[in-house]
Amino acid sequence: MWLIINDGKVQGIGYIGSILAFHMKKYLPLFFIMCAFPAFYTHANDSLVNIKKNHKIILSYSYNDFPFSYIDNAKPVGMAIDICRDVVGQLEKELNIPHIEINWVGEKQNVTLQKVKGHTVDMTCSAITRTDARLKTYNFSNPYFITTTALLSKKSESVQQASQLRGKTIAAVSGGSAIERINNLNHKLDYSLLMVTTPDSASALELLKSETVKMLANDEVLLAAFKAGDPENYAISYVDFGATDAYGLMMAKDSVELTDLVNKSLGEIINSGRYVELYNKWFMSPVPPLQQNLHMPMSKVLQHYAKASAPGAAYRTLSPE
Repeated sequence: MWLIINDGKVQGIGYIGSILAFHMKKYLPLFFIMCAFPAFYTHANDSLVNIKKNHKIILSYSYNDFPFSYIDNAKPVGMAIDICRDVVGQLEKELNIPHIEINWVGEKQNVTLQKVKGHTVDMTCSAITRTDARLKTYNFSNPYFITTTALLSKKSESVQQASQLRGKTIAAVSGGSAIERINNLNHKLDYSLLMVTTPDSASALELLKSETVKMLANDEVLLAAFKAGDPENYAISYVDFGATDAYGLMMAKDSVELTDLVNKSLGEIINSGRYVELYNKWFMSPVPPLQQNLHMPMSKVLQHYAKASAPGAAYRTLSPE
Protein backbone atom coordinates (compact mmCIF):
# COMPACT_ATOMS: atom_id res chain seq x y z
CA MET A 1 0.00 0.00 0.00
CA TRP A 2 1.33 3.42 -1.00
CA LEU A 3 -0.83 5.88 0.93
CA ILE A 4 -3.50 5.73 3.61
CA ILE A 5 -6.32 8.04 2.51
CA ASN A 6 -9.43 8.93 4.55
CA ASP A 7 -12.12 11.18 3.07
CA GLY A 8 -9.72 12.38 0.38
CA LYS A 9 -7.00 13.34 2.89
CA VAL A 10 -3.65 11.64 3.33
CA GLN A 11 -3.49 10.22 6.84
CA GLY A 12 -0.14 8.44 6.56
CA ILE A 13 2.12 6.35 4.40
CA GLY A 14 2.39 2.66 4.11
CA TYR A 15 5.39 0.36 4.22
CA ILE A 16 6.91 1.36 0.88
CA GLY A 17 6.43 5.03 1.71
CA SER A 18 8.21 4.51 5.00
CA ILE A 19 11.20 3.00 3.23
CA LEU A 20 11.36 5.95 0.82
CA ALA A 21 11.11 8.42 3.65
CA PHE A 22 13.92 6.64 5.52
CA HIS A 23 16.28 6.73 2.53
CA MET A 24 15.44 10.34 1.70
CA LYS A 25 16.31 11.32 5.26
CA LYS A 26 19.53 9.27 5.12
CA TYR A 27 20.79 10.67 1.80
CA LEU A 28 19.39 14.22 1.98
CA PRO A 29 22.72 15.71 3.21
CA LEU A 30 24.51 14.03 0.28
CA PHE A 31 21.91 15.46 -2.10
CA PHE A 32 22.60 19.01 -0.91
CA ILE A 33 26.38 18.49 -1.20
CA MET A 34 25.94 17.32 -4.79
CA CYS A 35 23.78 20.35 -5.58
CA ALA A 36 26.45 22.63 -4.17
CA PHE A 37 29.29 20.91 -6.04
CA PRO A 38 29.20 23.06 -9.23
CA ALA A 39 29.66 26.25 -7.20
CA PHE A 40 32.50 24.67 -5.23
CA TYR A 41 34.14 23.40 -8.41
CA THR A 42 34.06 26.84 -10.01
CA HIS A 43 35.67 28.36 -6.95
CA ALA A 44 38.30 25.62 -6.79
CA ASN A 45 39.28 26.31 -10.41
CA ASP A 46 40.17 29.91 -9.58
CA SER A 47 43.97 30.19 -9.87
CA LEU A 48 43.94 32.12 -6.60
CA VAL A 49 43.37 28.84 -4.73
CA ASN A 50 46.74 27.43 -5.79
CA ILE A 51 48.49 30.77 -5.29
CA LYS A 52 47.30 30.86 -1.68
CA LYS A 53 48.21 27.21 -1.13
CA ASN A 54 51.63 27.10 -2.80
CA HIS A 55 52.74 30.76 -2.55
CA LYS A 56 53.63 30.56 -6.25
CA ILE A 57 52.26 32.18 -9.41
CA ILE A 58 52.93 31.18 -13.03
CA LEU A 59 53.29 34.16 -15.39
CA SER A 60 53.83 34.06 -19.15
CA TYR A 61 55.86 36.50 -21.22
CA SER A 62 56.45 37.14 -24.90
CA TYR A 63 59.77 37.00 -26.73
CA ASN A 64 59.16 40.05 -28.93
CA ASP A 65 56.42 42.40 -27.65
CA PHE A 66 58.89 45.29 -27.35
CA PRO A 67 58.79 47.33 -25.15
CA PHE A 68 56.13 45.46 -23.15
CA SER A 69 57.48 41.93 -22.92
CA TYR A 70 60.72 40.60 -24.41
CA ILE A 71 64.04 38.97 -23.52
CA ASP A 72 67.19 40.80 -22.44
CA ASN A 73 70.16 38.95 -20.92
CA ALA A 74 68.08 35.76 -20.88
CA LYS A 75 65.43 37.34 -18.63
CA PRO A 76 61.92 38.71 -19.36
CA VAL A 77 61.82 42.51 -19.29
CA GLY A 78 59.40 45.23 -20.37
CA MET A 79 56.63 47.45 -19.10
CA ALA A 80 54.15 44.55 -18.81
CA ILE A 81 56.76 42.54 -16.91
CA ASP A 82 57.29 45.39 -14.43
CA ILE A 83 53.53 45.81 -14.00
CA CYS A 84 53.12 42.08 -13.31
CA ARG A 85 55.91 42.16 -10.72
CA ASP A 86 54.19 45.09 -9.00
CA VAL A 87 50.83 43.29 -9.13
CA VAL A 88 52.37 40.25 -7.44
CA GLY A 89 53.75 42.57 -4.75
CA GLN A 90 50.24 43.92 -4.17
CA LEU A 91 48.85 40.36 -4.05
CA GLU A 92 51.33 39.52 -1.28
CA LYS A 93 49.85 42.36 0.78
CA GLU A 94 46.23 41.48 0.01
CA LEU A 95 46.72 37.77 0.79
CA ASN A 96 49.06 38.40 3.74
CA ILE A 97 51.75 36.20 2.16
CA PRO A 98 55.39 37.22 2.85
CA HIS A 99 56.61 36.14 -0.60
CA ILE A 100 54.95 34.80 -3.76
CA GLU A 101 57.45 33.06 -6.03
CA ILE A 102 57.12 33.89 -9.74
CA ASN A 103 57.62 31.11 -12.27
CA TRP A 104 58.12 32.67 -15.73
CA VAL A 105 57.00 30.81 -18.86
CA GLY A 106 57.95 32.05 -22.33
CA GLU A 107 55.67 30.92 -25.16
CA LYS A 108 54.21 32.02 -28.46
CA GLN A 109 50.84 33.67 -28.06
CA ASN A 110 48.73 30.79 -29.42
CA VAL A 111 50.39 28.36 -26.99
CA THR A 112 49.97 30.80 -24.11
CA LEU A 113 46.22 31.07 -24.76
CA GLN A 114 45.84 27.30 -24.35
CA LYS A 115 47.97 27.24 -21.21
CA VAL A 116 45.90 29.98 -19.60
CA LYS A 117 42.71 28.10 -20.44
CA GLY A 118 44.17 24.93 -18.89
CA HIS A 119 45.42 26.72 -15.75
CA THR A 120 49.08 25.89 -16.42
CA VAL A 121 49.62 29.66 -16.70
CA ASP A 122 47.92 31.93 -14.14
CA MET A 123 48.30 35.25 -15.97
CA THR A 124 49.85 36.73 -19.12
CA CYS A 125 52.36 39.59 -19.03
CA SER A 126 52.52 40.74 -22.64
CA ALA A 127 50.80 42.97 -25.20
CA ILE A 128 47.59 40.95 -25.60
CA THR A 129 44.61 42.97 -26.82
CA ARG A 130 41.26 42.75 -25.05
CA THR A 131 38.68 41.84 -27.69
CA ASP A 132 35.01 40.86 -27.47
CA ALA A 133 35.87 37.42 -28.86
CA ARG A 134 38.58 36.79 -26.25
CA LEU A 135 36.40 38.04 -23.41
CA LYS A 136 34.01 35.17 -24.13
CA THR A 137 36.75 32.66 -23.32
CA TYR A 138 39.08 34.47 -20.91
CA ASN A 139 39.09 37.01 -18.11
CA PHE A 140 41.08 40.20 -18.63
CA SER A 141 42.25 42.77 -16.15
CA ASN A 142 41.26 46.36 -16.69
CA PRO A 143 43.48 47.82 -19.45
CA TYR A 144 47.04 48.65 -18.49
CA PHE A 145 47.72 50.33 -21.84
CA ILE A 146 45.65 51.99 -24.55
CA THR A 147 46.88 52.39 -28.09
CA THR A 148 45.44 53.38 -31.44
CA THR A 149 46.08 52.44 -35.04
CA ALA A 150 48.57 54.72 -36.78
CA LEU A 151 50.64 54.77 -39.98
CA LEU A 152 54.40 54.51 -40.39
CA SER A 153 56.06 55.81 -43.56
CA LYS A 154 59.09 57.56 -44.96
CA LYS A 155 58.96 61.20 -43.89
CA SER A 156 58.27 62.26 -47.46
CA GLU A 157 55.10 60.11 -47.50
CA SER A 158 53.62 61.26 -44.16
CA VAL A 159 50.07 62.64 -44.15
CA GLN A 160 48.02 64.98 -41.99
CA GLN A 161 44.55 63.86 -43.02
CA ALA A 162 42.82 60.75 -44.37
CA SER A 163 42.13 62.18 -47.83
CA GLN A 164 45.89 62.29 -48.50
CA LEU A 165 45.93 58.48 -48.39
CA ARG A 166 44.11 58.12 -51.72
CA GLY A 167 46.09 55.95 -54.12
CA LYS A 168 48.55 54.70 -51.48
CA THR A 169 49.40 51.05 -50.80
CA ILE A 170 49.27 50.12 -47.10
CA ALA A 171 50.67 47.01 -45.37
CA ALA A 172 48.89 45.45 -42.38
CA VAL A 173 49.42 42.30 -40.30
CA SER A 174 46.89 39.49 -40.83
CA GLY A 175 44.49 39.15 -37.91
CA GLY A 176 45.28 42.62 -36.58
CA SER A 177 42.67 45.24 -35.77
CA ALA A 178 44.24 47.60 -38.35
CA ILE A 179 42.76 45.57 -41.22
CA GLU A 180 39.15 46.27 -40.32
CA ARG A 181 39.93 49.93 -39.73
CA ILE A 182 41.66 50.34 -43.09
CA ASN A 183 38.73 48.62 -44.80
CA ASN A 184 36.31 51.04 -43.13
CA LEU A 185 38.47 54.00 -44.12
CA ASN A 186 38.78 52.65 -47.66
CA HIS A 187 35.00 52.64 -47.93
CA LYS A 188 34.91 56.32 -46.95
CA LEU A 189 37.61 57.08 -49.52
CA ASP A 190 35.69 55.38 -52.35
CA TYR A 191 37.98 52.34 -52.29
CA SER A 192 41.01 54.30 -53.43
CA LEU A 193 43.43 52.42 -51.12
CA LEU A 194 45.27 49.16 -51.75
CA MET A 195 46.02 46.99 -48.72
CA VAL A 196 48.66 44.24 -48.58
CA THR A 197 48.49 41.77 -45.66
CA THR A 198 51.53 40.06 -44.15
CA PRO A 199 51.91 37.25 -41.56
CA ASP A 200 53.79 39.40 -39.03
CA SER A 201 55.12 42.87 -38.26
CA ALA A 202 58.67 42.06 -39.38
CA SER A 203 57.59 41.16 -42.92
CA ALA A 204 55.36 44.23 -43.10
CA LEU A 205 58.30 46.40 -42.10
CA GLU A 206 60.43 44.85 -44.83
CA LEU A 207 57.78 45.80 -47.43
CA LEU A 208 57.93 49.37 -46.17
CA LYS A 209 61.72 49.52 -46.20
CA SER A 210 61.83 48.18 -49.75
CA GLU A 211 59.18 50.74 -50.76
CA THR A 212 56.88 47.97 -51.99
CA VAL A 213 54.24 49.73 -49.88
CA LYS A 214 54.04 53.39 -48.89
CA MET A 215 52.54 52.91 -45.42
CA LEU A 216 52.52 50.38 -42.58
CA ALA A 217 49.40 50.33 -40.40
CA ASN A 218 49.75 48.95 -36.87
CA ASP A 219 49.40 49.84 -33.19
CA GLU A 220 50.91 53.26 -32.56
CA VAL A 221 53.17 51.92 -29.82
CA LEU A 222 54.65 49.22 -32.07
CA LEU A 223 55.27 51.75 -34.83
CA ALA A 224 57.08 53.99 -32.35
CA ALA A 225 59.46 51.11 -31.64
CA PHE A 226 60.11 50.67 -35.38
CA LYS A 227 60.66 54.39 -35.88
CA ALA A 228 63.16 54.53 -33.00
CA GLY A 229 65.52 52.43 -35.12
CA ASP A 230 65.72 55.14 -37.82
CA PRO A 231 64.08 58.34 -36.53
CA GLU A 232 65.68 60.55 -39.20
CA ASN A 233 63.97 58.84 -42.14
CA TYR A 234 60.60 57.63 -40.81
CA ALA A 235 57.51 59.39 -39.47
CA ILE A 236 54.23 58.34 -37.83
CA SER A 237 51.00 59.75 -39.24
CA TYR A 238 47.67 59.87 -37.42
CA VAL A 239 44.27 59.82 -39.07
CA ASP A 240 40.93 59.21 -37.36
CA PHE A 241 40.38 55.44 -37.42
CA GLY A 242 37.62 55.89 -34.83
CA ALA A 243 38.73 53.21 -32.33
CA THR A 244 41.41 52.23 -29.84
CA ASP A 245 42.93 48.97 -28.61
CA ALA A 246 43.40 48.02 -24.96
CA TYR A 247 46.10 45.69 -23.61
CA GLY A 248 45.23 43.69 -20.51
CA LEU A 249 46.59 40.94 -18.26
CA MET A 250 44.76 37.76 -19.30
CA MET A 251 43.57 34.99 -16.95
CA ALA A 252 41.36 31.91 -17.14
CA LYS A 253 37.63 32.54 -17.43
CA ASP A 254 36.91 30.97 -14.04
CA SER A 255 39.68 32.89 -12.23
CA VAL A 256 37.17 35.45 -11.01
CA GLU A 257 38.65 36.18 -7.58
CA LEU A 258 42.18 36.49 -8.98
CA THR A 259 40.92 38.93 -11.65
CA ASP A 260 39.25 41.07 -8.98
CA LEU A 261 42.45 41.24 -6.92
CA VAL A 262 44.56 42.01 -10.00
CA ASN A 263 42.24 44.89 -10.87
CA LYS A 264 42.49 46.22 -7.33
CA SER A 265 46.27 45.94 -7.51
CA LEU A 266 46.37 47.84 -10.82
CA GLY A 267 44.32 50.59 -9.21
CA GLU A 268 46.87 50.87 -6.40
CA ILE A 269 49.74 51.03 -8.89
CA ILE A 270 48.04 53.91 -10.71
CA ASN A 271 46.92 55.82 -7.63
CA SER A 272 50.43 55.70 -6.20
CA GLY A 273 51.95 57.32 -9.28
CA ARG A 274 53.95 54.18 -10.02
CA TYR A 275 52.30 53.84 -13.44
CA VAL A 276 53.73 57.19 -14.58
CA GLU A 277 57.19 56.07 -13.44
CA LEU A 278 56.92 52.87 -15.48
CA TYR A 279 55.64 54.70 -18.54
CA ASN A 280 58.53 57.17 -18.45
CA LYS A 281 60.99 54.30 -17.96
CA TRP A 282 59.85 52.43 -21.08
CA PHE A 283 58.71 55.21 -23.42
CA MET A 284 60.67 58.33 -22.50
CA SER A 285 64.08 56.88 -21.53
CA PRO A 286 66.78 54.71 -23.15
CA VAL A 287 65.53 51.12 -23.31
CA PRO A 288 67.72 47.99 -23.43
CA PRO A 289 69.23 46.22 -25.24
CA LEU A 290 70.07 48.99 -27.77
CA GLN A 291 69.38 51.88 -25.37
CA GLN A 292 66.87 53.41 -27.78
CA ASN A 293 64.53 56.13 -26.55
CA LEU A 294 61.06 55.86 -28.10
CA HIS A 295 60.29 59.52 -27.26
CA MET A 296 56.58 58.71 -27.09
CA PRO A 297 54.70 61.07 -24.74
CA MET A 298 51.70 59.64 -22.94
CA SER A 299 48.43 59.90 -24.87
CA LYS A 300 45.46 61.82 -23.50
CA VAL A 301 43.66 58.58 -22.63
CA LEU A 302 46.64 57.31 -20.66
CA GLN A 303 47.02 60.70 -19.00
CA HIS A 304 43.49 60.26 -17.72
CA TYR A 305 44.38 56.83 -16.36
CA ALA A 306 47.52 58.01 -14.68
CA LYS A 307 46.26 61.15 -12.93
CA ALA A 308 47.84 61.30 -9.50
CA SER A 309 45.41 60.58 -6.66
CA ALA A 310 45.61 61.92 -3.13
CA PRO A 311 46.72 59.40 -0.47
CA GLY A 312 43.76 57.29 0.60
CA ALA A 313 41.72 58.15 -2.48
CA ALA A 314 39.09 55.65 -3.55
CA TYR A 315 40.15 52.95 -5.94
CA ARG A 316 39.81 54.06 -9.56
CA THR A 317 39.59 51.51 -12.37
CA LEU A 318 41.63 51.71 -15.55
CA SER A 319 38.72 52.75 -17.75
CA PRO A 320 38.08 55.93 -19.69
CA GLU A 321 35.45 58.29 -18.37
